[in-house]
Amino acid sequence: MQFGLHVRNVQAVIVHTFQLVSFVAIRQSDPAKAASMWKGMNELCDQALSALKHLKDVYPNCGTPELYDLTLDYKSAAYKRYTENLQDSECRNTPLPTGLFPKTI
Repeated sequence: MQFGLHVRNVQAVIVHTFQLVSFVAIRQSDPAKAASMWKGMNELCDQALSALKHLKDVYPNCGTPELYDLTLDYKSAAYKRYTENLQDSECRNTPLPTGLFPKTI
């Protein structure tokens, strides 16, 4: 019973942190900073997965396998957003090729 409460608390941390990072990152004008936030979320998921890897087999009836799968989903989503923001930050710093657009008067 007590272990099940800890599992739900870990789930709440993963879900809530993802929501917070989403809220803050989308409002960030610098995509590199947003990428850094998503990298942190990805690392949080890695830590949770590391702890759950063994526990999901030892305590399969306490919600650990479901939490493991949910955390994998959140990690995947965070990594996708991390790479997208990282690409945006690199693109933002790439100068436009000369002659790409016609000169305006």
